[in-house]
Amino acid sequence: MGDCENLQKYISEYVGDKPIDEWKLEFQDNPELYYEIAKYKGYGVPKRYKKAVNKYSVIENLFFFESNLARQYSGNPRYIYEKLIERFPNFIYVWAYDGNPKNIPGNPIVVKRSSNEYYKYLAKARVIINNTTFPIYIHREDTFYLQTWHGTPYKLLHWDKNNEKKSNPQFYIKSRGWNALLSPNNYSTEKFKSAFRYDGEILELGYPANDIFYNKEKYDAKRDEVRNKLGISSDNLVYLYAPTWRDGGHLGNSKFKFNLMLNTKKFLEHAPQGSILLVRGHHMSEVTEELKHLHGSSIDVSEWDDVVEIICAADVLITDYSSIVFDWYCTKKPVLYYVPDLKHYENKLRGSYFDIHKINCGPVCETEEELYKNINVDDAPFYEKFYNIFCSVHNGESADKVVDFLIKRKKIPFKNKIYQNIKKVYRLIKKVYRKIFNCIF
Repeated sequence: MGDCENLQKYISEYVGDKPIDEWKLEFQDNPELYYEIAKYKGYGVPKRYKKAVNKYSVIENLFFFESNLARQYSGNPRYIYEKLIERFPNFIYVWAYDGNPKNIPGNPIVVKRSSNEYYKYLAKARVIINNTTFPIYIHREDTFYLQTWHGTPYKLLHWDKNNEKKSNPQFYIKSRGWNALLSPNNYSTEKFKSAFRYDGEILELGYPANDIFYNKEKYDAKRDEVRNKLGISSDNLVYLYAPTWRDGGHLGNSKFKFNLMLNTKKFLEHAPQGSILLVRGHHMSEVTEELKHLHGSSIDVSEWDDVVEIICAADVLITDYSSIVFDWYCTKKPVLYYVPDLKHYENKLRGSYFDIHKINCGPVCETEEELYKNINVDDAPFYEKFYNIFCSVHNGESADKVVDFLIKRKKIPFKNKIYQNIKKVYRLIKKVYRKIFNCIF
């Protein structure tokens, strides 16, 4: 008996018919073995997806998009899509989106996440694009999966985390299915390799979401549009407070407790007269209770789908450990770090890749008093070293570069087309046979 057969025999005896939830945690530190077991047992592939794969062939010009668990029309998937419909309007486009379909230009097919239609088009798509993950472990062979991710990491990610809450075997399996991973800079490329245990193709092309920061006409137009919608004058100084989510306090459905940690009224009393404070909770933070008191010059923009648009509208960023700072600084606008829980976050809660006091693009404030002392940003310097490390890959052409790559890679290999045609003929024969059988009997 060969090694492969021995492994399969062992898996069958060990796992048996136990549901996956009963034993998956045993492989927290051995995701590679979990991956082999899941592949062998067929775990993590919903029945509706399997059924759709058996029923439908892949369509070479069909692109499927999802952003932040289908909660938003945003991020890199959005800007890749908008470049595609500009250059290739006759392709078929599908968006998984739980919001208002009218928010998406180009008249794509819009499906609800995890619906029957969702799995049907996921199975039919030649290219699938996401900035988080799909609810399937392994996609069909003829599908090309571009993982765009959603930011340059400051906080430790997945397998790089130094506490017991590292990544999970499910994420490891899903990331094996990435055919290519998009990176905004060389720093991120190296961190992604270790954090995701990923050795596949990495596209260091910058983020398409940041292209608008290098196009003054589009940037100015978006800035005016967003300010008008929010009722903000062009003369107002606008601060954007955008903290990240915190591990712990899990509420379910990928949502976590939110702590504002900032007295917004007091902040505006210290800010220049006429200032506006926009507050944006992370899409994984439950912000409703914490932000329901905001009024007047404090505006909750957490429900605004795309943070890129909010960045265009704002003048100063206040953030903590969020990756938003690396995208924001493509604009070269001022930044204030507000990190009242820095020691706890770095030493116990999550950990970081570098010392924020040594590598930053603005004052690091650990108390509200320090924040108020630095609130005037009229003479904010330009942090050239920070920009060169994290932003310099960007030049406003990332979306075009990604689309060029996808067009080259979307063509289905000839041998796969033959196999698809054989399956089509087989399905047709089965259909005809059933009709004949029903007629006779």
